[in-house]
Amino acid sequence: MSGEVDVVNSPDLVAAFTQYLLRTELEERRYRDAECKLLLVQAEGLERQNKFSEAWPKFAEALQCLVGSQLKVPLDPSSDGGVKCLVYMNFTVDECLTAMTCCNGVALCMHETNKYVEGLNWTMEVDVIHKNARFAAKPVFEWDPYLPSPPCLEFHRQRLQGLVTASDIFLKLGNTGAAAYCRNVGSDLLKALPSRIDELSLRREVLPISSVVAVSTLRHPDPSLYRSMEIKDPRLQVRGSWQRLKWADSSRLTSRMAHAAFIYKSRLYVCGGQKSGTIQVYHDMWCLDLVKMNGWRELPKYKERFLNSQMAVHDGKAYLFRGFETVDYFDLERERWGSFETRFVDSRGRRQRWPYTKSLTDYTVHIVKGKLYVFGGKYKRPIGCNFFAVLDIATRTWRHLSGTQDNAPLIPQHDEPSARKNHASWVDGKGEKIYLMYGMADRQGAQMFQAEFASSEGFVYDDCWSWDIKAERWQRERVSGNYPCPRAEMSACYNPVTNQAVMFGGYNPALPFYVEGSQVCFGFNYFSDTFVLDYREPNPRWKQVITGSFPTYRAQGQLLTDPATGRMYLFGGYTNTDWVPTGNQKHDLTRSYGDVWELRVDTPGGLFDEVDWEDERRTAQLGPWQACHSCGSVGMWKKCGGTCDGRVFFCTPNCQKEGWPEHKQKHACRRS
Repeated sequence: MSGEVDVVNSPDLVAAFTQYLLRTELEERRYRDAECKLLLVQAEGLERQNKFSEAWPKFAEALQCLVGSQLKVPLDPSSDGGVKCLVYMNFTVDECLTAMTCCNGVALCMHETNKYVEGLNWTMEVDVIHKNARFAAKPVFEWDPYLPSPPCLEFHRQRLQGLVTASDIFLKLGNTGAAAYCRNVGSDLLKALPSRIDELSLRREVLPISSVVAVSTLRHPDPSLYRSMEIKDPRLQVRGSWQRLKWADSSRLTSRMAHAAFIYKSRLYVCGGQKSGTIQVYHDMWCLDLVKMNGWRELPKYKERFLNSQMAVHDGKAYLFRGFETVDYFDLERERWGSFETRFVDSRGRRQRWPYTKSLTDYTVHIVKGKLYVFGGKYKRPIGCNFFAVLDIATRTWRHLSGTQDNAPLIPQHDEPSARKNHASWVDGKGEKIYLMYGMADRQGAQMFQAEFASSEGFVYDDCWSWDIKAERWQRERVSGNYPCPRAEMSACYNPVTNQAVMFGGYNPALPFYVEGSQVCFGFNYFSDTFVLDYREPNPRWKQVITGSFPTYRAQGQLLTDPATGRMYLFGGYTNTDWVPTGNQKHDLTRSYGDVWELRVDTPGGLFDEVDWEDERRTAQLGPWQACHSCGSVGMWKKCGGTCDGRVFFCTPNCQKEGWPEHKQKHACRRS
């Protein structure tokens, strides 16, 4: 009938119903907020009475009221990575503040009752809420501070409280790197506040400068603390062993950094790199039989000198990609070099312009099911790139997966990894996901070349990402547990036998180190700590590996797993000799290494049954320092001159005299 009104499709009705839904949602949020704050008051009252076991469930219930029944907190890492959350992103500043207060309440209660796993989970939730507030705001680069609008001092207070609690827990666990990092992030946050009065207020109440300096006088690990460390929580710590290996003295392989390395059929291969402190760049190639240990054997040289490139093995060949259309490879059976030409194509197979305008360095590479994946690194933009591409080795064609070429503007976003170099990466045991973690945006390098994003301050990312190979999408992952603090130039690998990712050492250009008892402060840090991420657990979390000895602090080493045996080996790297004392008269700014270490971990398949744990702790070599076999003190001590080949150290002649009978019997040492 003409003249009838279409009630169902009426614009006025749709608008009215939309307004009704918005009012209903607003009223529901107000009710949840009121209920949450009532529970929060009760929880804080119990906390003040030190009734921590009664207080933390109230804090958790308060947060659950705020987020609603559709969301479980803390966020589950198996649910979209446990970081990006639409509920958190839709929070107002006041709701963010309330949520962080609840999380900090639970974390403090857990800390007070020595529930370290739970305490770290809830401090991480504070960080996740803070990140989601950042995700919801106008995108800025990750090195730019996030300041909520309108300004809210209590928001920063709660963020700081989460960092301080996490730092305290890490310090109890002996993870000095993460403890120092959390406090320094808090200190940087305070420096970025627009109000000097607000900065001083929060420093006085939450984060005094003295507490930042105190933890910044520790090395990572710190020999003075590490010597007496015990396993406090097996969910966050695991025993391990580093042992330096020896081979025939006739070997001529020189120490190096920035080299390529891999393992094939229980042989360690090393190619290229540089001797630190010099301009000497290598193109030689060597291999060491890890079973026979009969010395390094020289192989045919690569066609030209190179550094900061990686090699990956597939089907008996080790592939070397350096940003050029020509991909080189070393045939591991015939022991000779070869190459082939490649090209970039679009989704329809049409040839595309080659994206790399210069040689590529400082990237990561993996080969999965005949396809070679390359992420990040540096070729034109000094800070690094986030260009991600895959080469089908069979068809010799490349395809762009994500990221921005260096000839295009770099735009801040939160849906894929940002531009970086010297990051860690590994592939899971099923060959389904590629993981990417940390790394740096080299802003100091950009300043050197007067390029965009230049700064005198270094920047290291605190993120972890996974690339789903089948779905071809990135997901930001939760970094949970007793994790390694953010760094770059670290050594990392995946062990298919133990089903663990492993990380060792590295460098942080923005984490200061204060030399105790002096006015000296280095604006950077080197590491020699070890961590594993166990994928056998339903929700994998990082654990620190507590070892009797550890290699000298270093960056750019290569940590590799022999897939045939599950044995893990570390080769090479470098360190700053001002930061790490060398004990000799020759003074170079940096020192490179040519040593090989084997890592064992007390986990199924980790070969820890071969380790004499107590003896290793007494004969410990802690970087450049040693533990006295008699009294246990740590310093640069004199090694035994007997037939044990310097297995133990003594700090004084008296200790040597007292410890000699036991050492003689235990290690079959005789005077030489």
